[in-house]
Amino acid sequence: MSDTRSRDEVRQDIAETRAELAETASALAAKADVKAQVKNAAAEKKEKVRTAAAEKTEQVKQTAAEKTEQVKRVAAEKTEAVREKAAQAKVAATESVSHVKQAAAERKDALVGSPQHGKHELVNGAEIGRHEEATSAKARGPVPIAVVAAGVLAIVAAAVTLVRKRRS
Repeated sequence: MSDTRSRDEVRQDIAETRAELAETASALAAKADVKAQVKNAAAEKKEKVRTAAAEKTEQVKQTAAEKTEQVKRVAAEKTEAVREKAAQAKVAATESVSHVKQAAAERKDALVGSPQHGKHELVNGAEIGRHEEATSAKARGPVPIAVVAAGVLAIVAAAVTLVRKRRS
């Protein structure tokens, strides 16, 4: 070796060599420590699983929100369809009631205005006068309306039941 180097330089060189040797020894010790390597690998896997679970959870939440909106939209469409059918049933029932009223009025006019007014005849197996029959037709006037209203109510109830069954 040459003596051209000073003592301080040699000491510094020795210190650097010691530091490199310490790093190499630490690296070798870390490779030899299987327990620590397993622990580190487990921690890395655990973090990957947590990240994947968080991503999947977010995807499920997003899908659930989309499906919820879709169900709401379909339910609104079905509700509107049921409302339209109910409105159509109401119109049909109103027309039917009007037709029944007109037919009843025509029958009444035919019975009251007939030349045999006041004479007795056989109706439903009983003998009654024309005047009594016309009077009873007036008394029964609300009955066809009640029957039609009950029919409309039954149609609406059936439509509501159908909508509820489809929702569940």
